[in-house]
Amino acid sequence: MPGPGGMMLAGTNGDLHKGNGRHQEIADGMDDDTLGKARKAAKVHLYALRDHVEQAMEAFERLESVVFLAAETVKADRRALMEDRIAAASERHKAEAELATKQDQIRREQEELRQAREQLEQERRQLKQQLRQTQVHTPAESQTMTPPKAPVVEDQGVVSSKASSACNAGAWSPAQVLATSGRVIVFGGFDGSADHRSTEILDTASMTFSMGPTMGVGRSGCAVASLDERRVLVAGGFDGSRSLDTTELVDPVTLKVSAGPRMGTRRNACAAVRLDAKRLLVIGGSDDASELDSTEVLDLEKMTFSSGPRMGTRRNACAASLIDSQRLLVIGGSDGGSDLDSTELLDLGSMTFSAGPRMSTRRNFCATALLQPGTSTAPRGLLLVLGGSDGSSSLDSTEVLDVSKMSFQPGPNMGTWRSGCAAATLSSEQLLVVGGFDGSNHLDSTEVLDVKHMSFTLGPRLSTWRSGCASAPC
Repeated sequence: MPGPGGMMLAGTNGDLHKGNGRHQEIADGMDDDTLGKARKAAKVHLYALRDHVEQAMEAFERLESVVFLAAETVKADRRALMEDRIAAASERHKAEAELATKQDQIRREQEELRQAREQLEQERRQLKQQLRQTQVHTPAESQTMTPPKAPVVEDQGVVSSKASSACNAGAWSPAQVLATSGRVIVFGGFDGSADHRSTEILDTASMTFSMGPTMGVGRSGCAVASLDERRVLVAGGFDGSRSLDTTELVDPVTLKVSAGPRMGTRRNACAAVRLDAKRLLVIGGSDDASELDSTEVLDLEKMTFSSGPRMGTRRNACAASLIDSQRLLVIGGSDGGSDLDSTELLDLGSMTFSAGPRMSTRRNFCATALLQPGTSTAPRGLLLVLGGSDGSSSLDSTEVLDVSKMSFQPGPNMGTWRSGCAAATLSSEQLLVVGGFDGSNHLDSTEVLDVKHMSFTLGPRLSTWRSGCASAPC
C-alpha cells in the first residue's frame, strides 16, 4: 500500500512543478508584453510632446517676429513723430522770424511815416510863416481880408466862461487856466503790460511833454475833470487788479497829489463832467461785475458823493460833455452785449435823462470835445466825437454834432486809429488828441486838430504808450 501510494504522490508533485514553470513562463511573457506596450505608449507620448514643443517653438518664433515688427513700427512712428516735431519747430521758428521781420518792417515804415508827417508839418509851418510874412509886407491887402471866424474850443465836459456865467457869474473855467498856464496834463493809461501811475505835462508853447506828478495808484480808464484852478479830480479807473472807487486830487500849481473823496461804486472806464460851480457828475463805467447805468454827484463844497440820476442804458467806456448851460450829452459806450451808437441827454434842471441823437457809428472808448459852445437860448454849439471802437476794430473817424439841429455829421478823419484816446483843448484854434490803441499797438503819439480847417496833423510824442488815458488843461 505505502509503496504504490508513495509512488503516486511523487508523480503528482512532479507534474505540479512542471505546471508551475509553464505558468511562470506565461506570466513572464505577459510582463514582457505589457512593458513593450508601455514603452510603445511612452514613445508615442514623447513624440507627441516633441511635436507640441516644436509647435510651441514655431508659435513663439512667429510671436517674436510679430513683436519685433511691432517694435520696429513703434520705433518708426516715434522717429516720424520726432521728425514732425522738429519740422514743426523749424516752421514755427521760421514763422516767428518772419513775423519779427515784418514787425520790424512795420516799425520802420511807421517811423518813416512819422518822420514824413513831421516833415510835412514842418513844411506847413514854414509855409504858414511865409504867408504871415507876406501879409505883413502887404498891409493893404490884409485890411481888405476878413479871416473866417474860428469856433471856440472847449475841453471835454466843460463849457466856456461865457456859458458858465449863465449858471454862475464869475465862475472859473479851464479855458482861463489854459490861457494862463499854457499846459495840458495827461493821466495814467495802459502800455500793454502795466497801468500807469505816472502823468505827463504838455507845454503848449514849446509843444513838448515832460513828466508830471505821480498818482497814488495806477489808473487806466480813469475820468478827469478840472474843479478849479488848484484842483483836478481823477476818478476811478482800473489798477491792474480791479476797478477803483477811489479818487485823487492833483494841484496843477504845486503838482502835489492827495487823496480825494471815495465814490459809492467802483467805476472803470467812466466819464466825469463838472456841471457847474457846485457839482460834478461821474457817469457809468464798469464795477468788474457788470456795466453801469448809475451816476454819482460830487458836492464840490462838501467834497462828498451821492447817488445821481440813472441813465436809460448801461454804458461802460462812454464819453460825456456839456453841450450848453442846461444840457449834458452822454455818448456811446458798451452795454455789455454790444457797442452803442446811441446817446442820452441830461437836463440839469430836472436831473433826468432822455434819449439823444443817434451817431452813424457804434463807438466804445471814444473821446469828445466841445468845439463851439452854445447856450440854452442860443444852442449853436458844435460837439466833436473822436475815434473809439465799433466792436470789431479801432476807428480813425470822427463825428460832429450840430447842437442847433441835434444831428450828427461826419467829421475829419484822424491820421491813426484810436480807441481809448483822450482829448484836450490847446487854444481856441487847436485841439489835442492823445494816445489810445490802434488795434495792434498802444500809442504814444498825438494829433492836433486845426479847428478852422478841420484837419489833423501829427502832434508831439508822449514818453510812453498810453491807452485808456485821460487829459485836462491845468
